[in-house]
Amino acid sequence: MTPSGLSRRALLTAAAALAARCAREPPPPPGTRVPLATLPLGERVVVDHQGEPVELLRTAAGVRARSLWCTHTGCRVVWEEQNSHYRCLCHEAHFDDAGRVLSGPPPRPLREVRTLPLGDEILLLAEPDATPPPPPG
Repeated sequence: MTPSGLSRRALLTAAAALAARCAREPPPPPGTRVPLATLPLGERVVVDHQGEPVELLRTAAGVRARSLWCTHTGCRVVWEEQNSHYRCLCHEAHFDDAGRVLSGPPPRPLREVRTLPLGDEILLLAEPDATPPPPPG
């Protein structure tokens, strides 16, 4: 008997079960890890994710991640605080705060990037189809 009252066999069985369960936990999926400490509440932070500019915005509800590639031809969009919208630098397209098209030629809203909270980090999940069309000539 151990000092806690468990038999040696029961203790070893419990330890083996715990070790087996830990060994089966899959590693986190591939992606880009960003420490939450680098994301001030309410501030837009741009990171590189698989060669793509992604804007992270931390709110009380969590972290939102959005691609900054225009869905028209893959040009970079920028957030214009004074106008409260995104603007494409190539064709003057405009997107609202939620990434929806306000004007211009883009066929779709800005792409949301899937995230996974991992303790004190946020993981931007790898996506094989995230490659934009080539920028105009």
